[in-house]
Amino acid sequence: MNQHVPRAQRSPAMSDTRNRPLTGPTHIGVVLERVRRQAGIQHEILAHRTGVGVDYLARVLGGAHFPPRRFILLYARTCGADPQVLLRVWEDEHERLSAGPGQGSGGHPSPGGG
Repeated sequence: MNQHVPRAQRSPAMSDTRNRPLTGPTHIGVVLERVRRQAGIQHEILAHRTGVGVDYLARVLGGAHFPPRRFILLYARTCGADPQVLLRVWEDEHERLSAGPGQGSGGHPSPGGG
């Protein structure tokens, strides 16, 4: 059973996920790398335009680091992508990461029903 929490009911503490170690590669990294390739922008140029280091960008695109929301907006603008689409992917993954192991979008409901 897929438990979806409406945006208005999401906890502000969910922003803490970017500081937690990841248990596996992030899906957002794959999506962002595709967007970069379609835009034809080199890593170095993209890193400069988004205000991050090349190593940081490589970790994000490789799925080793979950980026903050602000980065997604800059990234979309730089690559000419639809920010709403990228933000939706980011929010879905953010929610999955916040749920913890085994409680993502395809997992079991959390204790207490919610």
